[in-house]
Amino acid sequence: MNRTVRTVCPLDCPDSCSLLVEVSAGRAVKLRGDPGHPVTRGFICSKGQKHLRRLYDPYRLQTPLLRRGDDWQPVSWDTAYQVMARRLGDIAARDGSRAILHHDTSGHNGLLRGLAARFFNALGGATVPWGSLCWGSGYAAQQLDFGALYAHSWEDLRNAGTIVLWGRDPSRTNLHLLPFLREATQQGAVLMVINPAYVELPAPVRLQASPRPGTDGALALGMAAVIIRDNLVNPYFIANHTTGFDRFKELAGEFTPDRVEALTGVPARVVESLAHTYAGNGPSAILLGYGLQRYVNGGTTVRAIDALAALTGNIGVPGGGANYVSQHWRGFFNDVTGAEMGSRRRLSWPRLGRAILEADSPPVRSIVVTRSNPVTQLPDTNAVLEAFRRAEFVVVVDQFMTDTAGLAHLVLPCTHFLEDDDLVYSSWSNYLFLANQAVPPPGQCKPDYRIFSELAEIMELPGFPRLTPYQWLAWALEPATAKYGITLEQLRQGPVRHPEMGPVAWADKKFKTPSGKFEFYDGSYVSPGYLTTPGYPLCLITPHHRDYLHSQYYNLDREQWSSLPEVDLHPATAGALGINHGDTVAVVSPAGRIRAAARVTGAVSPYMARIFQGKWIQQQGGVNFLTLGQEPDLGLGTPYYDCPCRVERI
Repeated sequence: MNRTVRTVCPLDCPDSCSLLVEVSAGRAVKLRGDPGHPVTRGFICSKGQKHLRRLYDPYRLQTPLLRRGDDWQPVSWDTAYQVMARRLGDIAARDGSRAILHHDTSGHNGLLRGLAARFFNALGGATVPWGSLCWGSGYAAQQLDFGALYAHSWEDLRNAGTIVLWGRDPSRTNLHLLPFLREATQQGAVLMVINPAYVELPAPVRLQASPRPGTDGALALGMAAVIIRDNLVNPYFIANHTTGFDRFKELAGEFTPDRVEALTGVPARVVESLAHTYAGNGPSAILLGYGLQRYVNGGTTVRAIDALAALTGNIGVPGGGANYVSQHWRGFFNDVTGAEMGSRRRLSWPRLGRAILEADSPPVRSIVVTRSNPVTQLPDTNAVLEAFRRAEFVVVVDQFMTDTAGLAHLVLPCTHFLEDDDLVYSSWSNYLFLANQAVPPPGQCKPDYRIFSELAEIMELPGFPRLTPYQWLAWALEPATAKYGITLEQLRQGPVRHPEMGPVAWADKKFKTPSGKFEFYDGSYVSPGYLTTPGYPLCLITPHHRDYLHSQYYNLDREQWSSLPEVDLHPATAGALGINHGDTVAVVSPAGRIRAAARVTGAVSPYMARIFQGKWIQQQGGVNFLTLGQEPDLGLGTPYYDCPCRVERI
């Protein structure tokens, strides 16, 4: 007899789809969206449709593997634990626990995955990456502007007169936003798109601008100059809820429409139209993507865009906002990572390969990887490879033999999200989910929390009481239970909305900055502009693919393993280089060189070359051989897109 299990997609995605799994004879046979969820509404994306393929893939790891020379030897968990306890214990005793680097990101958004970090804190603390591979620069920018980060609910878009998709392509990365955009435009909202690449939408776009990569901040300042010049500001909001306007006005005045056209490539008349529509057809909502802040000037860029919302009073009103991400889950749970037990050393995430190689007192002797594939995903792959090869002992917890796992000394097989219990939450979603186990794990696969709890017990580390998964989850949920009455029993019936998150961010206008007001960008950081490097006339953009999430799922499409990654070029760019569609080309940057297949398309601007990120090195991918390990103006974000390149026909 079939049964249906309620769960949630735990991927690092804005949508957090509520899912229903049909199980027959202990096997998951069907996965569908939960039609009762008010945001995701019962449909799932192409990535979600691959969950069952990944669950039952024949190449999935099912036993611990220990490297013996150039070969892998299957071993028992007892042997794996003994090896790991001895090697990590020896390194900690000799050089201190901070000689161990724990690399962990968001391959799974489950709360119990934090017990891996708890293990290293119980050991005394480890070295950890610091900053962000995703949103760090924009995050720091909004901290300066607002004092914290909150976003409007998607449902609030129905109240907007104008919606600006700035550097955001929901057709690839945020599919469940599309129905809300369609509904808003059907009610009369004007849709504007600012992106160097074409964005495919199921709603009419009134205005579209394609600035040169990295010049979005200059465009925002140009729009601000027009809004101020033409007296389209909201004087009440500026006077009562902001500080620093006079300095910002002076700065924006330097970015005339003609100067912005020279910097960005966006015609002056379009700059004027964008400004007049945004300021004159409110309320206006800006939906920020992450690509626009993946430059050295990324924080500056987001601050300049935030300023548009403040100038026009589109903050704290229905249908408005400068919407980036939200911090609403802070303080909602007990800290399962046990941060109070350990002292961490921090290394710069955007240049982590070099930072590991340069680390001293102590040097990094061991690397343990959970929920991530850094060899594929970190910038400056050559430095990352050298760092991993120098390490004395590398451990990787994963479901497949990724590029990172292939460099390990010990690989530990972990469960799929359908094979264990967890609480799942996201900075993009207002809902908390209970992910219920649907099927048993295959072979010797174990959940991350069990791996590190058992290892902690063997090593006699403090802070790991013998708790079941549900006991850990109930303890983690205690603050929310005490304050809001939210329990695991309630979550078993379905997701629960955050009780304090209304549809409108900052409705009370009480900002968390030192001044208590919105603080305008003052021009003290890198000025937005467009820089070229001699010999590298194009900017390499490496966005997300519609069908994959970072490096996840690429291994399932084995017919693509032998194919080169595609590099998208505008017809004018390809023609000037003598490159035809399908030609094999070399893409060259100051960091490295890879081969690719040219795809000539009008979907990209003449200023850029586009290669979707995530394709594994072992599958002829490895786009991060081209990207540079460099730090931005704010937040230690990762400037993946600040990558000059050239394309040569082979």
